[in-house]
Amino acid sequence: MSVALGGPELWNKVHVDKDAEAARGPEMAQIFEQVVVAREMSKNTNVQDWNQATNLVITGQAGGQIMGDWAQGEFQVAGQVAGQDYSCLPGLRVNEIISTAGDAFYFPKLDDPEKTAAQMELARVMVSPETQVAFNLKKGSLPIRGDIDLAAANDCMKKGLDNLAEGNTMPSGDQVLSPDTQGQIEDLMVEFWSDNSISAEDAQERNAQIIESAD
Repeated sequence: MSVALGGPELWNKVHVDKDAEAARGPEMAQIFEQVVVAREMSKNTNVQDWNQATNLVITGQAGGQIMGDWAQGEFQVAGQVAGQDYSCLPGLRVNEIISTAGDAFYFPKLDDPEKTAAQMELARVMVSPETQVAFNLKKGSLPIRGDIDLAAANDCMKKGLDNLAEGNTMPSGDQVLSPDTQGQIEDLMVEFWSDNSISAEDAQERNAQIIESAD
C-alpha cells in the first residue's frame, strides 16, 4: 500500500535510503490513515490466511484484496477469468508499479555427465516459451523472457508485462531490508491491523523507529 499511495520515490526514501524523517513525514501519515480506513472496512471478517481472503473476493463477500500474483491460482481453480470475473489493479491504479521479486532454482555441480545432462534438460524445459506461458498463466506471475507468444496471456499478465516494459518496477522489500527489519515491520503491521486501539500516529512512529535502526 505504501508504494501504491505514496509512490516509488517515497518508498525508496524509506526502505532503500532508510530515511526515518521521511518515514515520519506527512505522506507516510496519509498511508497509515488509509490502513485504518481499510481496517475498519474489514472489521467483520475473521480470515487468518490469504487464500481465505481471496475466497471472499471470489464469492462476492469482499470487494478486493491486496495480494501477490499467486492469488490468481485461487481464481483459476474457481473457474474465473481475468478481465471478466475479476481484475488486477497494479499499485491500486494510483501508482502502477510492480515488484521485481522472483524465485530461483539452483542445481548442484555434479561430476556425472548423465545427471548434468538431466539438469540441463530440466532447465531447458523450465525456461522454454511453452512452459513459461503455461506456468505463469496458472500462477499469475510474469514470464522471465520477452519472446513468448502473448496470445494466451490473460488480462492480469498483460497489465504486468505492460508495466515491466515501461519500467514501472521496484525492488522487493526483502532485497533492500534485512530479514530482521522486514520481520519487525511485518509484525508491526499485523498488530496494527488486528488491534483497533493502535492509532495511525502510533503505528507510523513505531515504523519510523524500525527504519531508524534498520540494518
